[in-house]
Amino acid sequence: MSEVKPSKINQNVCGICNENQSKYCCPRCEIFYCCLDCYKSEKHSQCSESFYRECVKNELTANNADEESRNKMIDILKHMQDEDNIDIEDLVEYDDSLDSDDGNDVELEERLKGLNLDDADAVWSALTEDERNEFEALLNQGDVGSILPQWQPWWMYYRERKIVEEVDREDKDIDVLKKCPDLKSVPKFESLVTVPPSPAIKNNITNVLASYAFIMRYFNGEIEPVEGALCLLNICANLDSNTNFEDPAIAVESVAQKCLQSVLVETDEVSLNVMKQDTFLLIRGPSEENSKYYCKAALSHLDYILSKAKQEQKTKTLDSSNAKDKTAFSRKFPDHDKGHLPSLDISKVKKCIKKVEYYLSYIESFDMDFESNK
Repeated sequence: MSEVKPSKINQNVCGICNENQSKYCCPRCEIFYCCLDCYKSEKHSQCSESFYRECVKNELTANNADEESRNKMIDILKHMQDEDNIDIEDLVEYDDSLDSDDGNDVELEERLKGLNLDDADAVWSALTEDERNEFEALLNQGDVGSILPQWQPWWMYYRERKIVEEVDREDKDIDVLKKCPDLKSVPKFESLVTVPPSPAIKNNITNVLASYAFIMRYFNGEIEPVEGALCLLNICANLDSNTNFEDPAIAVESVAQKCLQSVLVETDEVSLNVMKQDTFLLIRGPSEENSKYYCKAALSHLDYILSKAKQEQKTKTLDSSNAKDKTAFSRKFPDHDKGHLPSLDISKVKKCIKKVEYYLSYIESFDMDFESNK
């Protein structure tokens, strides 16, 4: 800055206009000046713009410079640009890495690519320190469920019978039914038994369907087989202890009471009322002419869950010596491996699978119309 030098001789006179009495000192070149106009004058522009640039960059790179504060700074700079023709692009050298946690600008999706998402320790290792702290905070506040999308049950659709049907109604029905669990093929009911079924069979199936509806909502549509089977048997009296029911309402209410008494699940009256409504929707089916479909889909899915639980329980190793090899996540959240749950009785699960298949075969040959003859 050859044109402007600090005035050490007379600090009372503005070093830029050399006319007025000085009031301020430039923090960068230490020249004394009288007003903002002189400070921003062409003679002092090299110093002032450099000073602006440095201040803005320091502000934007500060550790506490969040998105809101950066936006406010940009707005201020735009206002300055309008007034003084300052080039914002020169002042703001924005670094994309400021948006990343711990200096890691790799998106979470990229970091999780190729990982087994069922391996909690591997996923935990891929998170940044801020992401881990945020997860722990959500756990401590009990707000983890707030970040999960609400699962929409596949049994909510129903097509009312109309005098004039839509042309594409069959296509719509097919699209809806594709979202349901695959139906399991079972033997004809007549080939399984030679005696008439018990009059209580429809009520017993209702008890099973109500239990299934509850655990599906409880686990937000994604059931871990062993834990799901344990919770199911804990609330389903028919599968757990061969209880027979004389009335469908009592069969559903039994599930509600079991849920309230359970040590494995937590619920409230609102959730239990939803369960009762879901049970009705499952029995009603997607349409009047296809009323059995949802029942068969639910029992087929239940058969799959129980079969997977049996398989996983057989291969599960309970070697406590592996505890020393646990990584950070396992040590911090010891219950995630389901070690706190009771053991699953495989022999009981096998019997439940047979019973569910029996119920499936019954529905194939009969129906769930409680008004008809049993």
